[in-house]
Amino acid sequence: MKIHWSPQPKQQIALQSNEDEILYGGARGGGKTDAGQAWLLYHIDKPRYRALVIRRNATDLSDWIDRARHMYSPAGGVYTGDCFTFPSGAKIRTGHLKDDNAYSKYQGHEYQNILLEEITHISSESNYEKILGSCRSTVPGIKPQVFATTNPDGPGYSWVKKRWDIPDVPTDVIRTKDQRTGRTRVFVPSRVQDNPKLMDADPGYIKYLESIQDDDLRDAWLNGSWTGITLKGAYYTKQLQAARDEGRIGNVPYEPMLPVYTWWDLGVGDSTAIGFFQFAGMECRMIDYFEASGEGLNFYINELHNKGYTYAQHFAPHDIAVREFSTGKSRKEIAAMLGIDFEVVPNLPIEDGINAVRLRLRGLWIDKEKCATFINAISQYQKEWNDKMGDYKAHPLHDWTSHAADMLRYWAVSKITTPDIYMQHKVYENRGKSKSFN
Repeated sequence: MKIHWSPQPKQQIALQSNEDEILYGGARGGGKTDAGQAWLLYHIDKPRYRALVIRRNATDLSDWIDRARHMYSPAGGVYTGDCFTFPSGAKIRTGHLKDDNAYSKYQGHEYQNILLEEITHISSESNYEKILGSCRSTVPGIKPQVFATTNPDGPGYSWVKKRWDIPDVPTDVIRTKDQRTGRTRVFVPSRVQDNPKLMDADPGYIKYLESIQDDDLRDAWLNGSWTGITLKGAYYTKQLQAARDEGRIGNVPYEPMLPVYTWWDLGVGDSTAIGFFQFAGMECRMIDYFEASGEGLNFYINELHNKGYTYAQHFAPHDIAVREFSTGKSRKEIAAMLGIDFEVVPNLPIEDGINAVRLRLRGLWIDKEKCATFINAISQYQKEWNDKMGDYKAHPLHDWTSHAADMLRYWAVSKITTPDIYMQHKVYENRGKSKSFN
């Protein structure tokens, strides 16, 4: 069999990777589409080989099919219906994600190889894992694998960056193993400079990338930077950037002479997040953050004791006062028995809480080291993506960032009775009445 295509070095690394989940790309023009199409050809000599390629919508899929016809014709691939069929009987099926049941319609199918083009267009990790459930193999000699291509943008930016452990400025191949599931992953970064064929054929393309006026966008598309090109749909981008510019994210030490206040987002079968705050006059300081899952109240209360802080008040959402059917007691009552008396945070609409956060973030100082997980989460806290409409919904996406963000909302809407803190809250509250915020 003769294939009229040969890989560039970065493409070859991706094609030879044996990990369960392969992610290739980053910048624009790195040869992602060709690499993915070539990867699907490895087992076309096996009659039972079945592969699936998914793109965002019908238009993008049509473009992929046109390019695939050129790639697959020398191997005898013929496209009819919704799949390429090869002389052995092997098939590569095509699909897109615009259907209402897009993420579940492949359940029960077996695809030994799945190619996901532009994976950051999948808005949530759970939707990705629904597709992943169809990647399995009963065919001898074929290991089930997923090959995904990406740019550092789109509604799925957050979970993709986290899943493959991608640094802000990736330069080397990154190989990881999920300690919980044992699944192995590899991220192979590529840039237009890694694709000399494109540079020779279209020298104007790199000039176009270099001419982009938006610094973050240019850095993402030209250099493959994942530093967070203004993440579309993110709630607190401007406020966090202002905090960085003003030096309010850095070393914020614990002051033993000041009491510590905590705000909690209590998870039931989910993560619990705790923020630790101190107040000095008109200044609010977030000195620490803790998050864990699968533990009872006693575990978190012990963690508070282990911190060695002197505490003043503890705040939790309204549902802490709901009595549990199994015990007849609320978690507030149980916490009191364990030595912590919680103040209940006002039950306000999420939108009001988000607006309160945007307002009060102007006066918050955050410790960069102890609150690193928190900073990462609220930086990527964003609106939910509507796949059907191709736009963002009016409410937040519930994912790993939600716990830190919910805790922060409870902090922002709390009425504190300590004189200096109460005055601080009123100052920012009154400022909001006369000045809009986004």
